[in-house]
Amino acid sequence: MIAGGSMADGDAPTLTSVGIDIGTTTTQVVVSELTIGGAALGDLGVEIVDTRIVYRGEIHETPLLDQRTLDVEAISELVASELACADCPIESIDSGAVIVTGESSYKENAEELVTRIADDTGDFVVAAAGPELEAILAGRGSGAAARAVATGRALLNVDIGGGTTNMCLFDGEDAVETRCLDIGGRLLRFDDDGLLTHISEPAARLLADANLTISIGTRPADDQLSEIATTMAEAIVDTIDGNPISPMTESVTIGSSDYMDHDVDEITFSGGVGRLLADPADRVGESPFEFGDLGVILATTLKERIERRSFRVIVPDEDIRATVIGAGTKATSFSGTTTDIDASLLPVKNLPVIEGPVVDAEQTLDAITDRLAACVTHGTQVYEIADGAPFVLYLPSISPLSYERIATLAEALAQVYSRPLNGQPCIILARQNCAKALGQRLETAIETSIPHVLIDEVVVTEGEYLDIGEPVSAGGPVPVIIKSLAFNQRS
Repeated sequence: MIAGGSMADGDAPTLTSVGIDIGTTTTQVVVSELTIGGAALGDLGVEIVDTRIVYRGEIHETPLLDQRTLDVEAISELVASELACADCPIESIDSGAVIVTGESSYKENAEELVTRIADDTGDFVVAAAGPELEAILAGRGSGAAARAVATGRALLNVDIGGGTTNMCLFDGEDAVETRCLDIGGRLLRFDDDGLLTHISEPAARLLADANLTISIGTRPADDQLSEIATTMAEAIVDTIDGNPISPMTESVTIGSSDYMDHDVDEITFSGGVGRLLADPADRVGESPFEFGDLGVILATTLKERIERRSFRVIVPDEDIRATVIGAGTKATSFSGTTTDIDASLLPVKNLPVIEGPVVDAEQTLDAITDRLAACVTHGTQVYEIADGAPFVLYLPSISPLSYERIATLAEALAQVYSRPLNGQPCIILARQNCAKALGQRLETAIETSIPHVLIDEVVVTEGEYLDIGEPVSAGGPVPVIIKSLAFNQRS
């Protein structure tokens, strides 16, 4: 039974989920109710069949102690206050995510903050960071992903916030690519009189590339502001176009710029600047420094560039709240229904994923054992996993998926976990539907009892982290969140 959810007789079970987005400019909280389908005995799969946002918090300016440090106490109090307003006690929360985004993810205490918030808001509210994850969540929260499924079109969601621009290309049901830039409306900050108060590191690079000199404490000339906004807008449009991109765009690209050659049928814009982009005419008569940053000027400039192109732009379902809604409603998925679980181990958070070897028909027991041990040794060194600390061993392929192959793999796992790992918890994720059978064989192969969790039908890659919640029903599927934890990392 779900801890904080509900399930009246005959009704589908529900989860209470929170989304918390701590961004460069704003901090937001939403509370959602997720309805689960296929949770009954005998169902072949479990999925979230309906989401209902029951509370949308205020849009707060993200509290800072200084330009390098988030105000942990103030943000923690803000989140607690919003949950109180939502009438959402901690014990009622089943799932969700707190994600630190944009420039906030580069602050010195970003990891401390999201870990604190996640710990304060329940056993299965998880901490996450990283522009690629943000791009996917924003695209799901904006409605772009659902539209791509409904229309069969390739749709690019462009989420422009205060610190970063994160794009995700959806084609049908798949999120096929992310494209991320160190471009946002709050890379430059101003006071009410238009005096410059802060230049972020990406903005300093752009100014240098454009041979522009502006100083904190001065009011930049209009042509200087126009030029920096134009440079940012051109980088965004350049990235929408895809390969090849200019050297200037490359200088503000986060991660790889080796984009696939893929048609884009429609584009949606979300995020704070995305909202301004929808109709900059609404800002006529307002100060360009209304929000204390470059957001209004960037939106106006970008709109001019977009109108010169043949892009098919679609209004999103959500704009400024896209990421927080994605974090609250789209971060959770479910394992397959045939699991083998020691429930006393759950829930678990922030488990690094170590990818195991492909297991094929030609490999002997010794060969499988050696390859498993080598993968585990390498992974524990890369992640610097302490002795006895749990991790997820991911099995990407088992072929053929036969009784004999499962039995051999179970024996190899028993040897690895009994000797090199000395009985530490065995948490295994198989891509294929085989967790229950593998778990049963593993129990007979291991000489002494080892706590274990075996789940399946979730696809991950090494470098990601996994959170696993308590079973939805006895012996049934478990909620899973796949995430990145990319703090303080700049290209």
